[in-house]
Amino acid sequence: MTTKIKLRGAEYIVKLIELLDARDLFAYPGGAILPIYDALAFSKLNNVLVRHEQGAAFAANGYARITGRPGFCLATSGPGATNLVTGIADAFADSVPMIAITGQVQFHLIGTDAFQETDITGICIPITKKTYLISKLEDAAEIFQDAYRVAISGRPGPVLIDVPRSVQGNYVDLDEDWETKFKKPEATPVYNVSETDLQAALKLIKDAERPLIIAGHGILLSRAWDELRDFSHRENIPVISTILGLGAMEHKDELYFQWLGMHGMKYANLAVQECDLVIALGIRFDDRITGTLNTFAPLAKVIHCDIDRSEASKNVPTSVFLHGDLKKVISKLADTRTKENIAHRANWFSHLSALRNEFPLGEADVTKFSQVSALKTLADLMSEDAVVTTDVGQHQMWAAQYILNLKPNHFLTSGGLGSMGFGLPAAMGAQAGVPNNDVWCISGDGSFQMNFQELITCVQEKWPVKILLLDNAYLGMVRQWQEQFYKGNYSGVELLNPDFVMLANAFGMDAMRVDTVEELKEAIHQAHKSTKPYLIHARVEKEENVLPMVAPGTSLSDTIYYPAKVVREKAGKV
Repeated sequence: MTTKIKLRGAEYIVKLIELLDARDLFAYPGGAILPIYDALAFSKLNNVLVRHEQGAAFAANGYARITGRPGFCLATSGPGATNLVTGIADAFADSVPMIAITGQVQFHLIGTDAFQETDITGICIPITKKTYLISKLEDAAEIFQDAYRVAISGRPGPVLIDVPRSVQGNYVDLDEDWETKFKKPEATPVYNVSETDLQAALKLIKDAERPLIIAGHGILLSRAWDELRDFSHRENIPVISTILGLGAMEHKDELYFQWLGMHGMKYANLAVQECDLVIALGIRFDDRITGTLNTFAPLAKVIHCDIDRSEASKNVPTSVFLHGDLKKVISKLADTRTKENIAHRANWFSHLSALRNEFPLGEADVTKFSQVSALKTLADLMSEDAVVTTDVGQHQMWAAQYILNLKPNHFLTSGGLGSMGFGLPAAMGAQAGVPNNDVWCISGDGSFQMNFQELITCVQEKWPVKILLLDNAYLGMVRQWQEQFYKGNYSGVELLNPDFVMLANAFGMDAMRVDTVEELKEAIHQAHKSTKPYLIHARVEKEENVLPMVAPGTSLSDTIYYPAKVVREKAGKV
């Protein structure tokens, strides 16, 4: 006869989180979650006390991206739960697996406008893969297993589990060996490609004279970078990526022509406009990479490979859609080389190489202390296994342009939602996931002030996160748009900033203020030596614009390049 035990709901739920292989829980307490906090005191989980629930969600995001495992975050009901919403939406936009757990008022009080009651499951329906309300403690194990399965299966994403306080306080009867019977779900690779579609795709590749691969975040999520590299080299097909696809190809690979879109390389954008076949791998054709849809890749047919069938022809008409996990799909793409297309592809590669030489990324001018020269300096001194997180704005685009040679899943940025305040908490999550790697947070003075309270979390957790704070006393990207599209009417963008070094010191951190490239080099050296979190406050040029650029409502063909005078100077002709 099996021995039965009684377990309080809070202890049961904490055990379930542990059995799902959670190691770090990014959380903030409150009344509706107090029973779970009582149980956490006896848990092996690293219970990270963030200083704002949004920080918990962004940290879970960074943790998931660097480890490949779902990130876990926890908050109380009402404002605690709603403070998670931006981070949950961010994970949904960028297909990041996350399990958000919220406390809720007692079950019998739901719907009575009780203190700190919000319908968080209803709020999160549009920004999660699924939401759950645990009404009976006996259902908790099944709900947690299903939530985990949903988060990691198919296109990954966030789920939310709402746990009423009364459920946390109830007791459940369990077999004494119940933990040994609990199974953590595993993702089942998806492959729903018919032989007809596969052969149609292979014929398009075989017949194309100017094929082009666009690699997106899906390559990194499916860990299919080796398959991508092998396929592109066997077929001699050039590759460009999205920002979220950075790391899919090695930067030094001659077949890699960097990233496309609003602030992508002009030669990458022109490659899209001149190719006759787009092979899209794990992308969603969002507006930041397409420009105006009716002018995108006007000469090309499209093969779209994605794990989410709903992406088929959603934005760009698709000739063939291959539905499946990219690791499986790419491995099914057989050799298409012929005498004719080998010659065509060689000519196509030569043409794109000429475009790359004609429209290079601007050289960093280290005689000026700008965001570009600061980022290039950091890139030159960064360790080869460093992880980079960014906030959102000009510095984000320049970081993507100038910080090269990063490994897959080592460039963490908010792509789909574009959330200011992402960088520092995402760096915390990354540092928790890979404690032995250097983790650099690159932030602007505007974004940094969204979540700088998390500095004390880094101190408390002894995470040696390194922060390069680029301070131009502006909301730089908004200022750039106001300059370019609103006749220089700078409205609401000038920032009165605190003394960031004193601020970091007040949190118990080491920090250095720098005004030149040489001072920055010394500060980076000090940051690398430090075993504690370290902030570098870089006071850079106030007005500097990100180029290249595709203006809103225009075509990739209209990519704005550097002014002619700047190009001549860079070429040494002036």
